[in-house]
Amino acid sequence: MRVSRPATVLASLAAVLATTVALLGVVPGTTATAATTSSAASARQDGPGYQQPRVGACRTITYAQGAAVSNSTRPISCRRSHTVRTVAVPRLPAGVDWDASDEKLGRVVTRACQPAVDRVLGRTARVRDLSAYSWFWFKPTRAQREHGARWLRCDLTLRAGTHVLELRRDRRPVLGGLPHADRVARCLTSDVVTTSCARTHVWRATGTFVKKGGYDTAALDRAGLRRCPGKTSGERFRWTYRSETAWKLGDHVIVCYTRTRS
Repeated sequence: MRVSRPATVLASLAAVLATTVALLGVVPGTTATAATTSSAASARQDGPGYQQPRVGACRTITYAQGAAVSNSTRPISCRRSHTVRTVAVPRLPAGVDWDASDEKLGRVVTRACQPAVDRVLGRTARVRDLSAYSWFWFKPTRAQREHGARWLRCDLTLRAGTHVLELRRDRRPVLGGLPHADRVARCLTSDVVTTSCARTHVWRATGTFVKKGGYDTAALDRAGLRRCPGKTSGERFRWTYRSETAWKLGDHVIVCYTRTRS
């Protein structure tokens, strides 16, 4: 996810564009269809599905555990308190190995995980992008990879800065309509990290618009500078938009943020 520097209604475009910074929109294990879960027998055998996780499994993990490359936390009943739910377990595509560059693997993961996350959240991209829901992804452990495992685990979570919140009991779709409750609504911390608006924050998402066309960051920033003043209050505002891979998957939403005192 790209995040603009704070702008004012009278800010010069050149100054804003010169300080635009790129931030990740997801936490790399750290951003096709979901593979079906493997049988108990295949999970014991060497190969791509070795000890493959189950779609729908819930776990309680911390943000730090979510930021790890792999995670072997045991699943628990989704009726119990949990912070992540596995929404997809796709396979690594043919021709891509675990030693691929972070950039290439990131594109693969986004294409594999993001559509599954979108289906579970439901609604439109504009509604989803006003929420603090995010996702983690994980590689198999080194031992599992040595047995041939080639699956990825995509886990839905509700982000609160460098923490994650408890996920509520399953419902489909996960998201309701707008406006989102503070617990679900998207805000940004002082470090411009996505957080639930129920937690301490500096910026609150107050509006969105869709930008047609290709992924041209200069054009997207010009659009944010031009259109966000009408979707924010006060003199200071900023905006975000997704990565190029997510853009190509169809999320062309620019989110506008108003400075808050919370």
